[in-house]
Amino acid sequence: MPAPASKTLADLSGRWKLNKSLSADVASILALQGTSKLVRSAIGSASVTLTISQPKGNEYSIKQTATAAAIPGTTEQYILDNEWRTNKDPFFGEVKGRSRWIGLDEGNAMEDSNERWEDSDRGRLIVAEGGSTDGQWEATRVWGFKELDGERRWIQSVHVWNKEGEDFRGKMVYDFDSEGN
Repeated sequence: MPAPASKTLADLSGRWKLNKSLSADVASILALQGTSKLVRSAIGSASVTLTISQPKGNEYSIKQTATAAAIPGTTEQYILDNEWRTNKDPFFGEVKGRSRWIGLDEGNAMEDSNERWEDSDRGRLIVAEGGSTDGQWEATRVWGFKELDGERRWIQSVHVWNKEGEDFRGKMVYDFDSEGN
């Protein structure tokens, strides 16, 4: 389901489902991040849901679940203060990350396509940067809303690269599922 007009980056709370038909191949992203073929295959066949809560205005808690056997759920914390933090992730091991607000112009300049971000948050987007603490891979994700095929969608534009010089760009498109948990 398209994102309702009431949903903005300032209020992403609710359940969002990855729309695989509109999104990039998740397995390609995970391969650059060093995950096993078994994990990539399981996630590739799973339904992925994000449950987002916002305990404070600039803090996002995102619980990610996949409906495949033996795939543990993860919870990621995003605090939009541009401070680097480390975390132990069940898939990627020790990771680092930071997130912040950026302007529309900066977000549009980071895109490879002619698609432009919607101005629904006072000219702002969210950028989340991170990677493995051992330098094996890095990633940048820009969050915002775009119109795709006439429907408003929440999108994470993803750029992942690894120390071998391989990189991948794509977008993760989410369908709004419901309010609350």
